[in-house]
Amino acid sequence: MINLFDYIFYRVYKAYKKRDDTPAIYASAVLSVMQFFSLLSILAIIRLLIDFPIPQKYFILPIILILIGINWFRYERGFDVKKLEEKWCEEDSSQRKLRGWLLVVSLIFLILFPILIGVLKHNLGVI
Repeated sequence: MINLFDYIFYRVYKAYKKRDDTPAIYASAVLSVMQFFSLLSILAIIRLLIDFPIPQKYFILPIILILIGINWFRYERGFDVKKLEEKWCEEDSSQRKLRGWLLVVSLIFLILFPILIGVLKHNLGVI
């Protein structure tokens, strides 16, 4: 799992490296958003099977802060991106494009899935 997080961080870091002086902040933020929405999607699936009250926003805020803190501690505090560059520098161009599209599609899916479940269950009453 860490390998997946490392790859996401690396790809976002490389994308923002061309545009900004501090790409690690953006890469860490995108990774935190993906991790949070992954947890939210898992919560939505479990809630479909077992009905329980949704936690308040004051309960969710510490989870977001913990994810940001963990990612900051791992990737920004004394982390050398050269290790990730060595690991994936020889990635084939077609494979890099495919994985890049998979990252974008997965980010969109992770954000839209809990929203879709909420709309279907609470607004339309289908689920």
